[in-house]
Amino acid sequence: MTISVANYRTLFASIRERPGMWLIRPDFASVVSFVDGCDEANTRGLLVGFQPWLVTQAGCLDSHVWWSIVAHLTEPVGPKNVRQMDIDLDGRAVETLFVLLDEFLELRDQHDGLNRIYAAHQQWRSLREQNGCTATDATACPSVPWPRAASRIESN
Repeated sequence: MTISVANYRTLFASIRERPGMWLIRPDFASVVSFVDGCDEANTRGLLVGFQPWLVTQAGCLDSHVWWSIVAHLTEPVGPKNVRQMDIDLDGRAVETLFVLLDEFLELRDQHDGLNRIYAAHQQWRSLREQNGCTATDATACPSVPWPRAASRIESN
């Protein structure tokens, strides 16, 4: 049986709905570990493009791991220790992760999804280089349109 991206979207939706059924603790660190385990079980192929996609949304943090960027997107101010977040921030980080994972996997599963992710990330890196922002994670550096899944694009 082949496990598809759609299967993982369903799995992650089930965990989001009933985390106690799947995890020992429903905290951010446990969810990150579970998701990372799913990625490892797929020879690091499930989350291909996730970190660059998050970077284009955050506008910074190109050298950070994906879960650190998710924590930043949840609460942009201050450093985060994912094992010692206060309960409110931890719960919001879990919810942010599930929302981002679902959209990312939907986008990744689209015909040109991964190409759009890498094109946006490359454009972002080029703009940062042109504007001298490569030495830091300065948020004042240019941003690029964040690639969105088709179902998430608002119609005008």
